Amino acid sequence: RDSIHLTTPISEPSPGLVLDWDPGSTPDLDVAGGVLSASEATGSGIRRSALQEGVRVSFRRGGERCQPAGRRHHHALKKLLQEQGVPPWERRRLPLLYIGDRLAAVAGLWVCEPFSTAPDEAGLVSRWQRGQQAHRD
Repeated sequence: RDSIHLTTPISEPSPGLVLDWDPGSTPDLDVAGGVLSASEATGSGIRRSALQEGVRVSFRRGGERCQPAGRRHHHALKKLLQEQGVPPWERRRLPLLYIGDRLAAVAGLWVCEPFSTAPDEAGLVSRWQRGQQAHRD
């Protein structure tokens, strides 16, 4: 995309790494180079009622699919990240939020349709802060 990026090397998280996440906490995910946090919202984010099953954080393994809220079809996560302009070296560091065995959201980017809120429904909006700018709220 006609850009050069210089970054400090950060190891990639293991694709098999799975962590339970309490959305009330802001875990420092050193392994991915950032901090995951969430805030309450109405009409956006993951439906609060869906969170009762618990949320797990994992990272890209390849083959993930998501139907972003408001879109008609499922798309390969790889294509969605390319559309969004996420650099290839950051894609494996993005926290993926799972409820049960289903991808519910890509932290800070999308909520998958089955887990999205209705306009007046309580939700939880995830944020992913990368690198040195990451801080606890």
